[in-house]
Amino acid sequence: MAHSVDAETVARANELKLEANALFAQKKYHEAIDKYTEAIEADPTVPAFYTNRAQCHILTEGYGAAKQDADAALDVDSTFIKAYFRRATALLAMGQLKEARADFREVTNRAPGDAIARKKYTECDKLYRRIQFEQAIDSEADRKRVADSIDLNNYPVPESYEGPRMAVRKVSKKNKDGEEIEEDEEYVDKQFVDGIAEWFRDQKSLPVRYMYVILMQVDRMLRQLPTLVDVKIPSNAVMTVCGDVHGQYYDVLNIFKLNGFPSETKPYLFNGDFVDRGSFSVEVIMLFFALKLLYPDAFFLNRGNHESIGMNQLYGFEGEVRHKYPSQGKRMFDLFQETFEALPVAHLIGDRIFVVHGGLYSRETAKNAGQPDGDGVVRLDELREMSRFYQPQHTSLLRESLWSDPQNQNGRAPSPRGTAIQFGPDVTREFCEANGLQMVIRSHQEMPEGYEIAHDGRIVTVFSAPNYCDQSTNKGAYIRITPELDCTYHKFTAVPHPPVKAMAYANMSRFM
Repeated sequence: MAHSVDAETVARANELKLEANALFAQKKYHEAIDKYTEAIEADPTVPAFYTNRAQCHILTEGYGAAKQDADAALDVDSTFIKAYFRRATALLAMGQLKEARADFREVTNRAPGDAIARKKYTECDKLYRRIQFEQAIDSEADRKRVADSIDLNNYPVPESYEGPRMAVRKVSKKNKDGEEIEEDEEYVDKQFVDGIAEWFRDQKSLPVRYMYVILMQVDRMLRQLPTLVDVKIPSNAVMTVCGDVHGQYYDVLNIFKLNGFPSETKPYLFNGDFVDRGSFSVEVIMLFFALKLLYPDAFFLNRGNHESIGMNQLYGFEGEVRHKYPSQGKRMFDLFQETFEALPVAHLIGDRIFVVHGGLYSRETAKNAGQPDGDGVVRLDELREMSRFYQPQHTSLLRESLWSDPQNQNGRAPSPRGTAIQFGPDVTREFCEANGLQMVIRSHQEMPEGYEIAHDGRIVTVFSAPNYCDQSTNKGAYIRITPELDCTYHKFTAVPHPPVKAMAYANMSRFM
């Protein structure tokens, strides 16, 4: 339906757009959304207003809303290239790869000389084909592994390297003839962990060999763990649960300064989203993996929605890996993805506290949903039985574990993120009662005070990236849990970091 807009209204709408653009430049994305909305209400005939608002939604992970805006822009002008790019980006983030691929192809057809658009199409096409192949074989054991293609003999530690050295021990292995032989094996000890914590603080990198050794060793360790890990807090210990840290390495070090460095008596659980957005993601994840190797029974890691290919390609982790390890960037990034797929999805502390990155589940996800007397509530055993070695969109159980959010209203609703659901207090109560739980701890959302208690105390959101993306005023928080499962909440503020801005390695283009 055509709209007629007078010149005065057009001018006012453009003023609102400029105000929104200024807010966007200041990374005030939510305020920019409101201002673009005013511009759209004044003049709904300008497709750029919708695509600009869509970009704000993408940067705040509102992918469903971004897709709606891209659709609206195409309703106004079906040739508007930015709208196809926005919609493709949102669809990619939501895991709708076939549709994203079609839109990226449309962009390359309309702008054949744009190398970045061509690159995005190629990446999406490869990812789509990979997922199709994985679904076709439907067996993690049959997939070719990057780790199997890496020969560590090809990556000696450079003589010029002056950083921390891994210790070496003798291990017994079988050769190709089945004979027992002894070999030297590098391993992580306390001295090495202490050393790399400071080495990374000084913005120095590990040699390629150590990167591969740590990634391959932690991958093997993680693959031996169940999807839902049971944790008991020792009588002489207090466990700390942290939320998203998003590559904010110096804030991670501050957590350890305030709360104590990880050890057998200071166990930690980091609840996903270790990487992306912040520009020190390599340092964060490598310190965490080293700590996991050092303290396998006292340092725990849950997978988040950002431990996935689509997120990492968009929000910076892939770009950071390629920048810091240019000769090995692609292979190393692929190895990271294999390792991310091996991360557990949830932990159960003391049989009573369920910890998962995103949240709870739709009725249809529960195994008993189709039964006449089924209550549509997921049981913990369903998580224990789930095969997790895939990208998040592989099953609804995996996707919702990583992506869902709570809401204040009872019931369930579609998520503005465009994937998974929002769930209300009644859903949380039913889940806790059916599984004998005291509470659910989740992350996934920025909180002004670092944490929020909701749903009659049954659900707590904890977020541990203060001054998120260098543009928010939020605090960070962590939760300390005693062996008796008493919880205390601790807030902290951001500390300075070297002058590398957040999102420095994010995959942006002129279409973005």
